[in-house]
Amino acid sequence: MFWSLLVAFHLFHSVERYDPSKDAWEMVAPMADKRINFGVGVMLGFVFVVGGHNGVSHLSSIERYDPHQNQWTACRPMNEPRTGVGSAIVDNYVYVVGGHSGSSYLNTVQRYDPISDSWLDSSGMMYCRCNFGLTAL
Repeated sequence: MFWSLLVAFHLFHSVERYDPSKDAWEMVAPMADKRINFGVGVMLGFVFVVGGHNGVSHLSSIERYDPHQNQWTACRPMNEPRTGVGSAIVDNYVYVVGGHSGSSYLNTVQRYDPISDSWLDSSGMMYCRCNFGLTAL
C-alpha cells in the first residue's frame, strides 16, 4: 500500500501522510482551502475532502487528492456549503449528509459523481445532524 493515513491539520493547508513501510510521516502537497470539520472519503485511488469551515465561512468546495501525483484538484462545489458534514462512499459516489450551512442545521443529502464531476440531491434525513459519524455498510 502506498500510504495508509492522511491527516489534515486544523485550519492549515498542510497535510501529512503516514507510510507504514517506513513507519514515518511525511508532508504532502497542501490543499487549496484551509478547512476544519470537513467530510472525507476514499475511492478510485483518490482522497476526497468535502465542505468544512475555513475559519471565516462555511465551504461548499471539494478537493481530490492523488497520492501518486501528490496533487490536489478542485472539483465542482456542492450545491450548498456545509461544515460538520458526514461523508461516505457508496457505489463510487461521495455522499455528503447533514452539517450546518452557516445559517441552519441540515438534513439534506447530496451525492457527488467523480466521473461526471456533478452533484445530485438524494432523499434527506428525518432529522438535522451536525458533527456526527457516518460510514458505508
